[in-house]
Amino acid sequence: MSKRIAFIVVTLLVSMNTYGAYFNTNRLQKIVGPFLTEVGHIEEVKAFSNAFGVAPKTASDITQYLDANTYKMLPVITISSLLFDKETGMYRNDPDAIINAIEKSKIHPDEMLFLMDEPLAAVRGACEKGKSKACRDVDDRYVETLSTLRLVGQLLRKQFPGSGVIHIEAWIELVQQKKQYPNENVIMLDDAEYLGFDCYGNFDYCGSSELGYNSQLTYGEWVWDAMHALEATHSIGRKMFLVTGAFLADQSFDSAEAIQEQMYTYAYILSQHDKLGGLGIFLWSDLVENGKLFTGARGIPAIVDFIFLIAQYFGVGDRTEQCEVCVDFNGVVQSYGAQSFIK
Repeated sequence: MSKRIAFIVVTLLVSMNTYGAYFNTNRLQKIVGPFLTEVGHIEEVKAFSNAFGVAPKTASDITQYLDANTYKMLPVITISSLLFDKETGMYRNDPDAIINAIEKSKIHPDEMLFLMDEPLAAVRGACEKGKSKACRDVDDRYVETLSTLRLVGQLLRKQFPGSGVIHIEAWIELVQQKKQYPNENVIMLDDAEYLGFDCYGNFDYCGSSELGYNSQLTYGEWVWDAMHALEATHSIGRKMFLVTGAFLADQSFDSAEAIQEQMYTYAYILSQHDKLGGLGIFLWSDLVENGKLFTGARGIPAIVDFIFLIAQYFGVGDRTEQCEVCVDFNGVVQSYGAQSFIK
């Protein structure tokens, strides 16, 4: 009988530990780092970053980025695009290629974040292209998508202890949800440790002529409220992750001054609350997407210096490498700091 009881106890313990622990969001530093499109640029950003983001085109790209991460910064790896099935407009619960690519790397980081980048907007976009399964999921308020991404995150945490999930959603998706369900919280992945949104343009007037323009404070409030509602139901230490634009492109930012103004504001907001966990800088490298050129921060000297400023303000990076025009950031940021979505 005692052996049977012992077996039952062991079985219960194993079943309770099916998935790995959540990522530790209680950190000494805010997470600060840029988005890269080239492996060789990791060396360029280590002086002002404790993290870097990438969007691998194939799973094998993950191995290359990890092998180049000799400074052991926190990798933020976009995986949603690797899981998306264009035929159905839905996501697959199949992270095997991602797992294999990480296991092949020579440098295994102690911690990783897996980014679900605008996943709900992708499903809605597939529906608009006539994918019936995607349309059903939009109507069901993304029940299947959330279930799939939740399972993927749990499998990756189990496989790589110290890893977690970040969900950044497109402003356009948040607006469409609010138009349909104005009195409900926006939908965010309930199993992600970090939640956020992106909108690249004027901080006070970001959007489109079709869906309207809002202050980015509004989008932030929606995500902030959703995060706290999820945390009240099941606390996992969720924090909000901010994303600021740092590129020149038509219909986004037309000058370094416009970029700086948004970065000032986001840096101030980041400094205001422990529940704001980090700042992603999009983007460092140049990028061509849908025929549109994005000139990354590395080609804009004033923005490079300003990124140094932000990093030093938050105690991030190699502080022995000083930028040439850095000034006291405390006073500068306050001039832009009257705004915050924190209630």
